[in-house]
Amino acid sequence: MSKEMMAVLVFGAIAVVAIIMLVRERRGIAERKAARGGREVDVGSLIAFGSAAGQGKKTHE
Repeated sequence: MSKEMMAVLVFGAIAVVAIIMLVRERRGIAERKAARGGREVDVGSLIAFGSAAGQGKKTHE
C-alpha cells in the first residue's frame, strides 16, 4: 500500500469518526431538549438565575 493510499484511508477514518460524533451530539441535544419539554434554556439565564432557569421558574423574591 502506497503512502498516498494510507493517507487517504487515515483521512477518511478521521472524517467518519467526526461525522459519527456530530450525529451523536445532535441526538444528545434532541434528547435533552425533549427532557425539558421542548424548551431551549439560555446559558445566560442559567448563570443569572441558577438551576431555576432550567426548570422555567425565574422567581423574584
